[in-house]
Amino acid sequence: MTEQPSPRDGFAANGHLTDEHLAILADPRLSAPGGADADPADADPAHPEIATDPLGTAQREHLALCAPCRAAFEATERALQALRDPAEILEPPAELWDRIAAEIAASPDQAPDQTRDQTSERRRGEATVTSLNPQDRRRDRRRDRRSDSRRGSTHGQQRSRSRLWIPLAAAAAGAVLGGAAVAALLGQEDATQAEPPVAEPTVLGDATLEPVAAEDFTGRAEMIETEAGDLELTIEISAAPDPEAGYFEVWLRDEDGTQLISLGAATAGSTTLTVPAGIDLSQYPVVDVSHEHFDGDPSHSGTTLAAGPMQDLES
Repeated sequence: MTEQPSPRDGFAANGHLTDEHLAILADPRLSAPGGADADPADADPAHPEIATDPLGTAQREHLALCAPCRAAFEATERALQALRDPAEILEPPAELWDRIAAEIAASPDQAPDQTRDQTSERRRGEATVTSLNPQDRRRDRRRDRRSDSRRGSTHGQQRSRSRLWIPLAAAAAGAVLGGAAVAALLGQEDATQAEPPVAEPTVLGDATLEPVAAEDFTGRAEMIETEAGDLELTIEISAAPDPEAGYFEVWLRDEDGTQLISLGAATAGSTTLTVPAGIDLSQYPVVDVSHEHFDGDPSHSGTTLAAGPMQDLES
């Protein structure tokens, strides 16, 4: 017997759950010896979770997030439900064969009921001419029993074939529905991936900050336009302020230092600051880092640690 795969195992090469695992998740008994007819009490002691919780953590998270796998799982579950509850095959009414024979102009002996009537008439005709010899009558009875046995066997085979077709047709329909659902949803994913990418931030210019009041203080700044159209200044400096001595503040100013706009405080490493909307950057081309004190004065202290002009990358 082929060993059933554990429902805790991996996925297909495309990252989705395989059809085999979807079937096991829909009916955990399929992973136990004996398949869907297995008794949950006979589950493998080494894998008791198969009869109670066939979903592994990775599979549960994947099924919750993956729409194609959920659609395939639901289609598989419907197919297995059809297999467990096949439709009852009803005997057609006796007059059905008469109507079919009339529609296709078939000969009367193609209808089973008429065939049985003709057989009865033939037997009655034979009975009128059959010898009253006991051996002849026994031979006739044996012949009739063999004929009835053959007819019963034929009808039984037809009923068996009909019962077999129901689960096979349900399984085929479930596979088609599941495959179509996965293909449709994967197609939607491909269409989503083919959409134009969202606009990315754009670097408008950069500045190299040269030491002014501190020989070992350097830095670099970039002016960035975000995908929303806002301006941000990302600045990197080489030193951190002493908390007891004050803090570093970043400014945009003109070349003479007479017009200044404060952007905020900077820390060691990288800091991103928002540039106020509506500013004409051509009027404030210089990035300035000053040493400020906790004195309540919001103006520039007059001590510039490093500064540098913004170079326009688009020019």
